[in-house]
Amino acid sequence: MSKVNTEKSVFESWKLGNLTLKNRIIKAATFEGLAQGGVPDERLVQFHEKFAAGGAGVVTVAYGAVNEDARTFDHQMCMQDDRVMGVLKKVTSAIHKHGAAASLQLAHCGMQTRYSKLSSKPFSFSASWGLNPYGLLAGIPFMRPMPEKVIEQTCDDYAISAKRAVEAGFDMLELHMGHGYLFSQFMSPAYNKRRDKFGGNLENRMRFPRLALRRVREAVGPDVPIVVKLNLQDGFEGGSTLDDCIEASKIIEQDGDASLLVVTGGFSAKSPMYLFRGPSAIKPLIAIQKNLIAKLVYTLAAKKFPDMPFKEMFFLDDAKKVREAVKMPIALVGGIKSLANFKTVMHEDFDGIVLGRTLIHEPDLPKIYETGEQSTSGCISCNRCVAHIDSDDGVICPINVEMASEAA
Repeated sequence: MSKVNTEKSVFESWKLGNLTLKNRIIKAATFEGLAQGGVPDERLVQFHEKFAAGGAGVVTVAYGAVNEDARTFDHQMCMQDDRVMGVLKKVTSAIHKHGAAASLQLAHCGMQTRYSKLSSKPFSFSASWGLNPYGLLAGIPFMRPMPEKVIEQTCDDYAISAKRAVEAGFDMLELHMGHGYLFSQFMSPAYNKRRDKFGGNLENRMRFPRLALRRVREAVGPDVPIVVKLNLQDGFEGGSTLDDCIEASKIIEQDGDASLLVVTGGFSAKSPMYLFRGPSAIKPLIAIQKNLIAKLVYTLAAKKFPDMPFKEMFFLDDAKKVREAVKMPIALVGGIKSLANFKTVMHEDFDGIVLGRTLIHEPDLPKIYETGEQSTSGCISCNRCVAHIDSDDGVICPINVEMASEAA
């Protein structure tokens, strides 16, 4: 990676491997909630096309489960289900129509699952034995160590899913190694207590994620960029630390299978607000629940998910330490909202800017910033959009809905 000139604009094209991207703005993989019964519909096409039309250089479709038991939610697509392919081809076509690249995030939930048809109930697979409060409402109160034969099969499932994604027209892939999902569980010393070759020191704890990454690279060949989403910190005592992330980044760079790191943070089951910052999403989540038992459980759990102070670019200081440690391309996520933020991230030698809530509120923001019409976002980081992962209507910005209603 060549050093980014401080005068270079986030709006200029750049190359990630052999793929030319029209700018450095990446729409983050934010779970859409638009696959009722496990099959996405036309709403997924409309959801992602607006980000491409709004000027993002890369649009990432979220959370493609690599097998049936890799799902967190019932309304989540599985990449080995033939029924998803037709809609995904429409998604990539819609994204390409506006000159953007299409990326698909591949993931496995591990113990972070509420999938009602999980074949291993009442256990979910993870790195080690333990209780699983995350899955309690779905009758999955325990987690157990994933056996080596299942680890091998899961790596194959990643490869199969990656090939299917490319067949559907995706230009890039993202492997989720953060936020407390399966790979994150294996990498976290708080969850990985194994005594076999998949546990112990960091290199061993990374063995499974690295093996899956290698299988994906072998499956899609050298020309498809692969993004790795990696935690800077888990955000709770005993979890993965910044030092772990720095060493993990060095290992990933040395392996040579990944094209880009997206550095993030937080652990959905333990420290979700470390990822989002700002007002807790638990109150709006309680408000939209239709199940009274779910309402009660979320209400009782509310104290464990307190508000967390928000500041713009809240991962920047940690990410700069990773930037100093490796030469491979890195993109930054986390509270990047204003045009001034864009310039700061570029000045600090990052290669891409990853936007989630900001673009959910204003899909056209890249074009608006590029034309100079405005330089700040209207997103207030209220986190109400996060609660809508459980909604039948999928993820929306409630503020936009309210504004439209008032204007009608």
